[in-house]
Amino acid sequence: MNDRLNSVRDIPRTSKRFKVPEDVLYSIYSQKMVRRTKRDFYLIQRQSLTMLREWRNGKSLLEIAEERMFSPILTASFILKNDGYTKKQFKDLLHNPDSIRDDRFRKEIIDILDADIIYSPQGIENQKNRGIFCEEQIKYWLDDREMEYCTEEESRALERSKTPDFLLKEPYIMDGKSIRWFESKGSFGSPYQTRYDYDNQLSHYLKLFGPGLVSYWLGYVDDISMGKEIIMVDRRFFQNGC
Repeated sequence: MNDRLNSVRDIPRTSKRFKVPEDVLYSIYSQKMVRRTKRDFYLIQRQSLTMLREWRNGKSLLEIAEERMFSPILTASFILKNDGYTKKQFKDLLHNPDSIRDDRFRKEIIDILDADIIYSPQGIENQKNRGIFCEEQIKYWLDDREMEYCTEEESRALERSKTPDFLLKEPYIMDGKSIRWFESKGSFGSPYQTRYDYDNQLSHYLKLFGPGLVSYWLGYVDDISMGKEIIMVDRRFFQNGC
């Protein structure tokens, strides 16, 4: 299924074929593209002059990006930088495409904005809002049970270097474990993503505060485990009133 997700247009038909919700596939696709961006960034950047020639010869920005299976926004940024655009000018294009006078150029900028759900201004805003929404659902769940906690911002004010989203003031007993913290992830827990999160965040919380719970809002691969002291849940845990 992962191999079928190479552009945002692949999501609806993949959802229909595999009976997987589109929001889950958006998350899986986003993670795949972020990994690919990290891997191929400098390789694609070195092709900037070649891509500029292709664009001047008639290929669209989106076509050039899709041929390389790379972010349309970042691809366009490489091309237009070599065409004389500053970072500010490029940012202005993304935020105000309707102000572009040239019909072809305006359409191409709108096309890359629609195609890039990760690095476009709207994509970045959507990711931010999804993260806020998922944290709010955990907050409502904790508040409904009158559980006291320090938020990440409050913990940082106390100069704690590693801070989960919610650090409980009293442990919450679940499955025989004394849960000390809750961490919200508004994404799908793929093998790569869960390993990355464990190595960079969750293992530190475990050492500092003890057992905890991490929520992958859009689900996770069933056979993944983070050990006996970190419980994994998805949105159903909070929606079903557990």
